[in-house]
Amino acid sequence: MNTATFIRGSEFVLAIVSTYMAAVTMVQTSLYWRARPYMAIIFGPIASFLGGSPTGESGSSLDLIMIGLALALSFTFWRKGDETGFGRLFSLNMLMFFPSVLDFSTFNWINLILPYESLTAVTVHWVFVVGLLLQATYLTLRYTMRFKEMRSELKERGAEEDDIEEISRGQMVYLSQLVAGTVVISTGVYFGFPYVNQLLTEKAAVLPYPHLIIGVVSILLITAATVLYLKGGGNQSGAGNLPPRASKGV
Repeated sequence: MNTATFIRGSEFVLAIVSTYMAAVTMVQTSLYWRARPYMAIIFGPIASFLGGSPTGESGSSLDLIMIGLALALSFTFWRKGDETGFGRLFSLNMLMFFPSVLDFSTFNWINLILPYESLTAVTVHWVFVVGLLLQATYLTLRYTMRFKEMRSELKERGAEEDDIEEISRGQMVYLSQLVAGTVVISTGVYFGFPYVNQLLTEKAAVLPYPHLIIGVVSILLITAATVLYLKGGGNQSGAGNLPPRASKGV
């Protein structure tokens, strides 16, 4: 199997797996359950034709239809294999992942506009793992698209097939290291943030509030003054490079 086939196969696996995980997560969220009666009006006849109940639990045929539609769209976007297709794939996954983020958000603005009971069947760790998978998928598809463009460009320039394969293998190794590093760093930040937050809270609790407020205001003022100074210096340097005007009457 050459590298081009491996790249396309990797894209297919990541696209299908990420979409499936995002869809399975979506059908277990509060916002989806809130919208299920309205979705049953549209997809209810199809669910009844398949012998299921569109208003059942999370394993009902309506949920299977939604997962199937998501997978079909994911396959269509993967088949395009271009920037537009992968962009739509990422948007689809994030749209399905969004309700699970709201279930664990401290500011659920949709619940303020459209009140609904916040009940979810997924855990916070499940949501984190799915989000990490979506991040790795986006990163991989973005780079593999560039790798394919580079392969086409090298072929047009008359490069040898063996050289192209060697370059592509090196790029895939680099991408694997990049994705692994991203996963490790994100996991470290996720599990380490509560301890860092607790430490900073304890340190900030002993600081006098007037000193804290004055420090924050001073930093903001210094930042604003620096920005204004740099902008003013840039304008003056640009004006100084202009040629002098010719005198009138010459």
